[in-house]
Amino acid sequence: MKNIGLVTAVCVGFLCISALMPAYADRGGWADPPGGWTFVEEWHEIPQATGNAKWDHNNGSDSYSENANTELFNDFEVFIAPGVLAGDVVRIETLAGVGETEDGINPAVDAIAMRLVDLGDPRVLGISDPSDRKIFFLAALHSPGELTDDPFIQGITYCARYRIFPIFPDPDIGASQALVQLALDPDGDGVPDGDGSLRFIPEASNRAHVGVGYFDPADNDNRSILVGTGYYTQRTLSILVNDKSEMEGTDTTDGDENVPILTNIDTTAFHTVWINAKRDANDPLIIHVRAFADGSLTPVEATIIRGTEGAVDRPNPEDLQDNAAWSGHKELSFNIGSAGTNAAGGFQYDYLVATMAGAFDPQPAGGSPVLDWEIH
Repeated sequence: MKNIGLVTAVCVGFLCISALMPAYADRGGWADPPGGWTFVEEWHEIPQATGNAKWDHNNGSDSYSENANTELFNDFEVFIAPGVLAGDVVRIETLAGVGETEDGINPAVDAIAMRLVDLGDPRVLGISDPSDRKIFFLAALHSPGELTDDPFIQGITYCARYRIFPIFPDPDIGASQALVQLALDPDGDGVPDGDGSLRFIPEASNRAHVGVGYFDPADNDNRSILVGTGYYTQRTLSILVNDKSEMEGTDTTDGDENVPILTNIDTTAFHTVWINAKRDANDPLIIHVRAFADGSLTPVEATIIRGTEGAVDRPNPEDLQDNAAWSGHKELSFNIGSAGTNAAGGFQYDYLVATMAGAFDPQPAGGSPVLDWEIH
């Protein structure tokens, strides 16, 4: 790793950043990285149809109806909580008093968030696809054809603020019985001490609640990868990883041993993660990940092992290859949502920001330039 000063220009790959003109939003209690975030989503409109300028749901793990089933859900009296009809499964809403600081000191009054609710599999109600049985959105961090090399050679950094929006899973709307049981017995100890709502959502299809995925259509070695996080277990926010024993072909683990970033937390409160990731200098199959949460400067470290020759296929990125503009092009994209047919659950996303300029460790917020940045 090395220090990078803000007084110089940083040119990396196809992206050249002048560090003389940063923007200091100081999200999460951290200063913005050199050059600022090159991708920023603060939710002024919901993701819509294929061809959306920023977000796209034309991928293999999505059945979003663009809220076309809202009236049907209301007619069927589909509830996400007692007395609360589902309405739109995706919506933008203003949340009073839960915004975060932008100067490192004073909290914002409100947050503008995108709510995403996955009801399960509404096809049991007679609703045909797109039935909202899984909702998964992608947003590229660059233009088609702009990415010409593995982005993890240079390294990436992203920051996301999001939380669980608890819903009550209902098998009559296609949620799995296992999720219903989980909502009633979150500890799995046989004691029904849950309130019936989902306060964490086990991973579905080996995908992230929030992640950045790299996909190369010419990749024959299964080296496409997802660097993701999620509320996969009770009171915990984790990094989605694979485990080496699975890579070695043993049956001793199931590949689901994710790395906790925060524990003993309220998952229905907003938490902010700062993630950086970079390829190992000596082994292109190894991605080193450093995670920070809620303003901390102390990293949690994890390793993601890229698959080769079909030995392992998680974590999985989704891709934009079904879109003509992206066909045949490498892509690095935000992946968000609940990608699983029976995987009911809800999320609220406050913001998502990213840069492809390097794997930066966060620095304290304060509204003034940071003199030195750690870059791995």
